[in-house]
Amino acid sequence: MKIIGERSLLTTRIFGVSEIILEKKDGTAVKHAVVRFVKTISVLPVTADGQIVLERQFRSAVGGWVVETPAGKIDGDEDPYETVSREVEEEIGYRVHEAHLVGEGWVSCGYTDEYMYYFIARVEAIPPTARHRFPDHDEEIETIAVTLEEALAMIERREITDAKTILLVFAYAREQNR
Repeated sequence: MKIIGERSLLTTRIFGVSEIILEKKDGTAVKHAVVRFVKTISVLPVTADGQIVLERQFRSAVGGWVVETPAGKIDGDEDPYETVSREVEEEIGYRVHEAHLVGEGWVSCGYTDEYMYYFIARVEAIPPTARHRFPDHDEEIETIAVTLEEALAMIERREITDAKTILLVFAYAREQNR
């Protein structure tokens, strides 16, 4: 199969939707819709005392509240590490001291070209008077600090169902068992 054409169906502030025209090996053409997105990051913030700082956020796509890690879009040619620091301060009010990449890949390559970098970061709370970045106007975020054991139990109880968060909690657990 190969791509022989593409046309934009929708452009929003956050993403686009394109119709892709594919040519199969037998020469027939088929159409497929794709969500076009930018590169993104997700980060598991961990405090000096081992607390994982998660957020509870309303997600309109699923019609409810989701417990997840901070995440966001990489702006322009911004380095993914810079995005980690920006998103952690914006979303949960913490400062990143150190971050390391634990993986990267396509989020859901069946319908989107979103590519995500996954980080674990050592963080500390920023005093409210020293904070410079705050959640976007369309975000309502509550922070939740839990131990690794509590995060794993939340996954088992299906209180954490966000795939990027599950991946990062498991990656952190693996690091802790080395």
